[in-house]
Amino acid sequence: MRVPLFYSFVSCPFKSLAPFVDKIKEGLEILKKAVHSYVENNYTDFETFSEQVCKIEQEADHMKREIRNSLPKGVFMPVDKFQFFTLVRELDQILDRAEDIVVWLSFKKGVVLQPIKKEFIALLNISIQTVDILAEVVHITPRAVGFIKRDRELVKEKIREVRLMEYESDQIAQCIVKTIFNLEKVDCLTLHHLLETTKYIGNIADHAENAADIIRVMIAR
Repeated sequence: MRVPLFYSFVSCPFKSLAPFVDKIKEGLEILKKAVHSYVENNYTDFETFSEQVCKIEQEADHMKREIRNSLPKGVFMPVDKFQFFTLVRELDQILDRAEDIVVWLSFKKGVVLQPIKKEFIALLNISIQTVDILAEVVHITPRAVGFIKRDRELVKEKIREVRLMEYESDQIAQCIVKTIFNLEKVDCLTLHHLLETTKYIGNIADHAENAADIIRVMIAR
């Protein structure tokens, strides 16, 4: 009787993350629509999509609390509970940054992004792609921890992809910052707005990498 009970507790924490990370992906897809609307000066659609991003972020917060409250107490887990909590927090930070982006953009409409429009969208896309790969890692991880370690190498490979994507996002962000500082006839407030937006978007990939690194530690046990 101990084996079935053991496996029920092994699978529970990680399986609960799958719908959570899917909700995060849903929010980022709406974020993409919001940012595209913003750079095209379509503020009506931007506001609509921004409200959806904030709504999804609230739904994700509720899921986060449910995950934390559902963890078994005083029962063996295949990973350190503190690490698991840290992982959940890093995943949650991804949608927090998405909400930060739409809120921050709403503070200053009419910002001219044409000189950096292409790179700006590229940074957004690669940041979201980083989370997409992380989502694959989360879905596979239950098969790579505890005594069930069938896909450990696949998880490691995907984690390396996350790190590579995060590195590429850093390179794009640095190019954007250089371009912003070389913009002519742009006031300091606009420069600050553009720089902060770039930072928020890049943070999405940063948190994705942090989450991937935590999973890497988990499967190494």
